[in-house]
Amino acid sequence: MSDYFLLEPEVAGELGEGSEQDRSVHPPRVSRVEYAFHDWLGDELITAFPVFLVTAGLAEELARSALSGFEIRDVVTTLAPEGEDWIGDIGKLPRFAWLVVIGAAGHDDFGLVPNASLVVSRAALALLKTRQLEICDITPYEPTGAA
Repeated sequence: MSDYFLLEPEVAGELGEGSEQDRSVHPPRVSRVEYAFHDWLGDELITAFPVFLVTAGLAEELARSALSGFEIRDVVTTLAPEGEDWIGDIGKLPRFAWLVVIGAAGHDDFGLVPNASLVVSRAALALLKTRQLEICDITPYEPTGAA
């Protein structure tokens, strides 16, 4: 049984024009996030390459936890043109926070693999599953080249 899991969260939008990123490296280094929503199906962990967002309520729970490998930062949320059609009003969405993953995959509770995919520990997954996480694909994480 794996102690770590690869998560593929709901993609509810894209990085907006107000985002700041260094595209000279891969994955890009992001220093400011504007998340432009297209639609949102309700999961409290969402993504737009290469960033992850969580609802403010989940961010508070994560901050109170003893889990490692992440920081919580502010994010600006807007509606993309599709979001104006599907969502209508940004006020209909909960507040979100930027989940900055700084840990090592398979070592910390939150970590990234080289392609910027999210890997979480069993303990992190247990906390995430106390919130809405219906759209997220979850598979056991097996590091490549492991002995």
